[in-house]
Amino acid sequence: MARTIIVCQTCRMTKEEKLDSKGVTGGERLTEALEKELEGRDDLTIQKQDCLWACSEHCNVVLADSEKFSYLAGRFEPGPRAAKAIVEWFDKHGESELGQVPFRQWPDDMRGHFIARIPSLSSPTTTKPE
Repeated sequence: MARTIIVCQTCRMTKEEKLDSKGVTGGERLTEALEKELEGRDDLTIQKQDCLWACSEHCNVVLADSEKFSYLAGRFEPGPRAAKAIVEWFDKHGESELGQVPFRQWPDDMRGHFIARIPSLSSPTTTKPE
């Protein structure tokens, strides 16, 4: 089973600014924070992607799983707080049977960030509410 956090590298820092004061995009900043959050772990990988085509919802990530539901999430403020919430939620996803995490178990900083649930080829067509 492959589990990967795919991070859009071209996502803006904010609605108004593409780059921070050092010329870094929001996606690059979120990638840095996720890499730091995952230091010492080998169960999750990070994949950098040029664009996820969800520009109005920056900063975007795909929480990808080869056997369970994957999720597109965005509207993150790039930094350590978002990275921690993303990894914490994705860990709960990995512990679940289908990749569904009950809402009451979501970290507060993940609420309001989900854009789409993406079925794997083996996902069931009918599921219980999350």
